[in-house]
Amino acid sequence: MNNVRILAAYGHPDDEGQVTGTLASFVSRGAKVTLVCATRGEVGEISDPALATPETLGYVRELELRAAMAQIGLGDVRLLPYRDSGMAGTPENDDPRSLHQQPAEAVVAQLATIIREVRPHAVFTWDPTGGYGHPDHVAVHKHMVAAFDAAGDPAQFPAAGAAWAGGHLYWGAFTMKRFANMWLELERRGLMPEAIEPDRRARFEAALQQPDPPLTHMVDVSAFIDQKRRAASMHRSQFGESSMMARIPEDLRAMFYGEERFLRARPEAAPPGAPLRGLEALLPNPVL
Repeated sequence: MNNVRILAAYGHPDDEGQVTGTLASFVSRGAKVTLVCATRGEVGEISDPALATPETLGYVRELELRAAMAQIGLGDVRLLPYRDSGMAGTPENDDPRSLHQQPAEAVVAQLATIIREVRPHAVFTWDPTGGYGHPDHVAVHKHMVAAFDAAGDPAQFPAAGAAWAGGHLYWGAFTMKRFANMWLELERRGLMPEAIEPDRRARFEAALQQPDPPLTHMVDVSAFIDQKRRAASMHRSQFGESSMMARIPEDLRAMFYGEERFLRARPEAAPPGAPLRGLEALLPNPVL
């Protein structure tokens, strides 16, 4: 796949975990892969005060992201100059440096410029809900969809380079339901260090009542489980020794790490009777 180019865009360091196996698969076959992260996750939690302070967390998380991607051989990691917006309703939402506060046209122009430079055959980003509604996740989804459309229109952002409309756009179909099931199974087995917080349990219970989202593609990444786990372990400030990620037993790893699911949004595709499988199915024809 030496002629294949892939682009992924997410909000914070560690968001890329939902697509790490697919990116690793492309890298292993010679594709050129670029990861864009819109913020440095400056207002994330700190798993161990020895690892970072609120003042240094953004710098630490950038290093963790680069170390995580080094585990899969991905060296082209780019960060946009925006600050983590924090969860909805928090003071960080009002910070003028935050992604949440940026004019849409400015962010879209940056992303469209990257698309025209990279000229990707497949682009991956957050789904419309941002997984669980984080303002930065939703913003990255919204801006990336707009940038994907704009990049193919020579009338938009003419200073950003030649138009590129040769790719497919995907967003993740890894649901909160699957995540909730994993947490609740770990709790059932007595593998969680403490009880699940009431508000998180309420979100999990609500997620279990939701239908599965539509999907068009599935990628078997079972051969990259160890790489995925090593990459996730680099995000030490977020995933300490007591985190869920560190406690997944071997018999559940394939279920949690072994496949990645996507919906093709551009060109829009109705979900087939069965999801298409394999890296080749993600690419426009003809590319290979």
